[in-house]
Amino acid sequence: MDAYRLYYASLILQSLISPLLAIWLWVKAGRQPGMKALSLFCVGIGLWATGQLAINLGDEGLSQFGKMLVNTGPMNTVLFLHFVLAFLGRLRPARMLAWYGLAVILIGLITVLDMGQLVPWLAFRRYYIFPAWGWIPGIFVSAVSSWAYILLLMAWPAAAPKKRGQIIALCLAGVWGSASTLMFLNASFGIPIFPYSVILLPFYAVLLVFGIVRYDVMAVNLWANRLLAWLALGITTIAVAGLLLSLVAQTGFAPLASLPLWQLWLLGTAMLFTTLLLERPMRSVMEKLVFPGAHLEAGVLAAWRQELEAATSWPQLESLAGAILGTHLHQAMSVIINAGVTNNTGNSDHLPDTPCVHCYRETGKALHSVGWVSELKGWEGATPSVLRVGEVFGALLAAAAERLEQLLRYAGQENLRLQQAHLLELGGLAATVAHELRNPLNIISMAAVDCPAETRAEIRAQIDRADHLIQDLLSYSGDIRLNCQPVQLLELVRNLCAAHTTVNIQIAIAEDVYVLMDRLRAEQILGNLINNATAMLRGRHDPCLKLEAKREHDMVIMHVCDNGPGVAPDLVKDLFQAFKSRRPGGTGLGLAIVRRLTEAHGGTVRLISHPDWNCCFELHLPVAPEP
Repeated sequence: MDAYRLYYASLILQSLISPLLAIWLWVKAGRQPGMKALSLFCVGIGLWATGQLAINLGDEGLSQFGKMLVNTGPMNTVLFLHFVLAFLGRLRPARMLAWYGLAVILIGLITVLDMGQLVPWLAFRRYYIFPAWGWIPGIFVSAVSSWAYILLLMAWPAAAPKKRGQIIALCLAGVWGSASTLMFLNASFGIPIFPYSVILLPFYAVLLVFGIVRYDVMAVNLWANRLLAWLALGITTIAVAGLLLSLVAQTGFAPLASLPLWQLWLLGTAMLFTTLLLERPMRSVMEKLVFPGAHLEAGVLAAWRQELEAATSWPQLESLAGAILGTHLHQAMSVIINAGVTNNTGNSDHLPDTPCVHCYRETGKALHSVGWVSELKGWEGATPSVLRVGEVFGALLAAAAERLEQLLRYAGQENLRLQQAHLLELGGLAATVAHELRNPLNIISMAAVDCPAETRAEIRAQIDRADHLIQDLLSYSGDIRLNCQPVQLLELVRNLCAAHTTVNIQIAIAEDVYVLMDRLRAEQILGNLINNATAMLRGRHDPCLKLEAKREHDMVIMHVCDNGPGVAPDLVKDLFQAFKSRRPGGTGLGLAIVRRLTEAHGGTVRLISHPDWNCCFELHLPVAPEP
């Protein structure tokens, strides 16, 4: 095959490969940022190759059509820039539209001003060259492409390991593409050398797509493994055939075309035997190249088990597992652990599009727990050995999750036991202190009867404050006994808010919202929150407090929000701890009591961020049916 036939064959191959790659990319990875622009870029490469074929092999009319296809080069460059910007998270739609508009204008100028000409060159009947003014689109294409690669290189230092690998692959593919098309310009420069480099162009789109999606779509690695194995096998087979032909020539046989049938059969049999003999080793070598870490050893499993069992929290186990598996397979790997969520189907709606290991507690019929399981999501196309690695790792991860769940449960139970014991001890101490303090306080109160009115009022205020502290201490530390019954939340809130006439109070609670709580304790919970809010609103010209609640399944979600100064950032972490925060005139136990009483009812309370309010507490309270 001479150079011209090889040149045309490479263009045909490029015109076939590129649209197939584009379709595959659109279907398999179209939801990832920039992938649709990349697929259109592949279409553009195929159109360029088709245009070159039409110019070189078609008649006059077809060659002009081919010239129009080649002239779309600026649009293809902008598509590549679109992909790079989306890939880096820097895409601005308005600016991108401006780039596309500029490309359309440039294509129009190329057509109107005839910036590309078809002339005979070497043995080509027609060849595309740039006249002097035709370098304008060439400069545009070079500048935009260079800017795209500069953006990639600038993003490399701060990129995650996976993205770094993709950036390197993009740059290497770009070098390959530039080198492949470099000699295409020989005719425009007046260099009478055949464009051999264009023969390498079909591999450009393949390398580009493989370098980007190999981390996200397992099937890409499988096909790369097969392609490389068969390519290496083909090269080896050709070498063996050449060796056999040399031996035939040395033994004085006639040329291959005139060989007897039995000799041709012998040669074909030898080549087939060689192919079958080398196929498995070649596949194994290529698999190790494309899927490093696809084989396991006992030492590796023991190390994995030890590292996974060292985790002490769910985020740590998730991060550690992803790092271990990613390091072993030499590609970024996500691990998703659904702690606290039972599922008998492994709901994957929240899972990423990239390959990941999904670990969750499975439930069987009647919601009976089955145990922790792991599933491989997005591993379609992985080789059996890689799937085996994933399955073994998933089993170890599930065992580690089971162990961590038990440890956290035991730790929680122990903490609860210690906390209850501590509170009971504190409650006994508080009761003793309260008894010992109230007698002197009563004596002080009676002794102050003959004091001036102003002094008597001050003494009375301080005695009340001390009594309030004693009551709060008893509420916080004492044994909690509940008499739960349906309580209409709207009526309870209205009664508590009636005394606060200086504050604009908004209530958004339906009449049919009932909570299953001890009424006195419910008054204490909401009363503390309302009192805290109104105390912080003193002095404001527009004090406003809002209480809203709604039913959600088996809980009532309630918000108590105000437009006061809010909570200082350094207090948020320990806001519900005793004596950690204190409003003016408060004891430092109000929010601690709120949390303890709420949790005693099976509910929760937390500080949340609300866009319309400076301070907002969210309570989850047990719902009760309307009586």
